[in-house]
Amino acid sequence: MNPFDLSGKLALVTGATRGIGLGVARAMAEAGAGIILVGRDQGYLERSAGELRQVTDSVHTACFDLLETGKISPWFEQLCAKIRSPDILVNSAGINRRGEAINLTLDDWNEVIAINTTAVFEISRSFARARIAEGKGGRIINIASLMTAAARSGISPYIASKGAIGQLTKAFAVEWAKHGILVNAIAPGYIDTDLNKSLIADPAFDQWVKGRCPLGRWGTPADIAGPAVFLASSAADFVTGQVIYVDGGWLATF
Repeated sequence: MNPFDLSGKLALVTGATRGIGLGVARAMAEAGAGIILVGRDQGYLERSAGELRQVTDSVHTACFDLLETGKISPWFEQLCAKIRSPDILVNSAGINRRGEAINLTLDDWNEVIAINTTAVFEISRSFARARIAEGKGGRIINIASLMTAAARSGISPYIASKGAIGQLTKAFAVEWAKHGILVNAIAPGYIDTDLNKSLIADPAFDQWVKGRCPLGRWGTPADIAGPAVFLASSAADFVTGQVIYVDGGWLATF
């Protein structure tokens, strides 16, 4: 018996067209899960779905802009009616706005908080409502950040949003444990994704990351995918309310 087998499960993954979201979706598909890919660009969604259909036939796409936070609940209800309620929710969608706090606009702040925190709150409770109504448990996996526990200059909205995700994960875990809904977060360190391309292209920053990280490299989406499969599987039946740092040892040193 394989405790990491996700056969028969359906996972909804936001931010699933690239980077961490796509990596997690691919790993869950390889573990046997059906996948609902959520993104705001239909073209990217179809490309990603094509990749995953080499692994499984059970791939659905749902084009939706999570910035429209007030529309998440009815959209999610319609999605469940069309397909079914997912067993697993992976909140991977995220954005960043870089700049000193005194120079950022309020719109910058509001957009980051809307996507990175408010959308997670709204889609998670939509998921929970559906599972509770059906009398079923479930798994929620939030993608937090190294910035859930640390900070650096120039990304204050992002830091605030990911700090909130750490606490929201614990709040949901406590509130929904009685319904069999387990809620955890994975906090990646510096990962080689499109979100970080400008940082990777900066030789000084690239060397700083590699020198600061005990494992001496940037992480990859595959480094996050394994822990995500674990948290979604029966191997993690007694794990909830945790923020697991997958950072190459970053927080263990100074």
